[in-house]
Amino acid sequence: MKKTLLTVVAIVAITFNFYAQVEPGKALKKADQALLAYNNNPVENAAKMDEALEMIKIATDSDVTNKEAKTWLAAGSIYNNLASQAINAVILDPTAKLNNPKAAIDAYNAFKQAMSLPMKKFQSKEAIKGLQESANHLGNVSNILISAKDYTNAYTALKAMDGIKQIQEENGVKITLDNPEEHQDHKFVTAYCAMETKKMDEANKLFSELRSDNYDDPRIYAYGYKIANEMKDEGAFGILEEGLTKYPDSQEILFAQINHLINAQKYDELTDKLKQAIAASPDNPSVYSALGNVYMNLHQEAFSKGDAKAAEYFEESKSYYEQASNIDPNLFDVQYSLGSLYFNKAAEVTKQMGDLPISEAKKYDMLKAESEKLFNVALPYFKKAEQLNANDVNTLIALKEIFARTNDFETSGEFKKRLENVQAGGTNDSSYFK
Repeated sequence: MKKTLLTVVAIVAITFNFYAQVEPGKALKKADQALLAYNNNPVENAAKMDEALEMIKIATDSDVTNKEAKTWLAAGSIYNNLASQAINAVILDPTAKLNNPKAAIDAYNAFKQAMSLPMKKFQSKEAIKGLQESANHLGNVSNILISAKDYTNAYTALKAMDGIKQIQEENGVKITLDNPEEHQDHKFVTAYCAMETKKMDEANKLFSELRSDNYDDPRIYAYGYKIANEMKDEGAFGILEEGLTKYPDSQEILFAQINHLINAQKYDELTDKLKQAIAASPDNPSVYSALGNVYMNLHQEAFSKGDAKAAEYFEESKSYYEQASNIDPNLFDVQYSLGSLYFNKAAEVTKQMGDLPISEAKKYDMLKAESEKLFNVALPYFKKAEQLNANDVNTLIALKEIFARTNDFETSGEFKKRLENVQAGGTNDSSYFK
């Protein structure tokens, strides 16, 4: 086996050396011949594509041949064929990974290089035709790459299409992205890929141009805001307001506004926006939950100030959490939030107990009964939350505290162990409440 392996290695080395010794001019001819043979019968002559690639590399790397347009025209044709081969494979099997994703880019660069060199009229026509073929491949490649979330290579492909468009225009040809609507769609996709690859200046410029051109897609406002906000632009929120004026029913813009207000903790403004979102998306539990969070924060703020509206905010918060739970009872955040609502209120009552003088024994007992009642109301929600996530620290703390306060010290001790396990970096394999 070892001898056989050494023989194979030797053959590969000899083959490599054979290719390396081919004169650049002959390599160029061999590349053309190999490509012709491949195109005549791609199935039986599949290896000819590898030979064409090897030969054209020798020609393009050599100062003897890389100053001639015909070398780069041949390279462009070979890379276009390679791109076509890769695209067709994905068309036949959409689950397949795109091989040679940069082949169309290499073809574009080869034809571009050819056009920078002295060439005959027929060669110029060949280059323009080859660039158009490259543009078609680049369009298909970018779509495949975007579907695979490979935004970096997709962005490169899309920008190459812009380069081809510019070359065509400079040569009095209008083919690639000539349709204004198609060009605007292309600009939108390029802007999105630029955003996903953190080319924020480029993305910001393109989305701004699309807004100026009244491109009909509400996402240009949501994405434009996202970029402007990351760039610390004070006018970021204004982009959303402009967008919502033009697209009053856009959920994407509305939710972007909601997230902005949440981050800014502008709870009063949030309530109206979230109610709009509920009207637009009544089956979305996350919107109800978000509004429940807003009212919980308003409740806590009002309670700390002794504001009478605290009780009203509590009921509003509970109502929206319950509506979210009715839509989807298996949302951890909703169950935890409902438990927290009662737990925090019980904690407030407990604090009042601690502030009482010894002479207020009767009131102390009354508050103690109230706090125990609230802890008991909170308990089922925390049990459900623990069933959904047995390793959430805050849930484990709450359960430990509730069982201790209701004199179930054995169960409280169990949750103390589970909590310490998680805090030490371990995990609870299953819920305590199976």
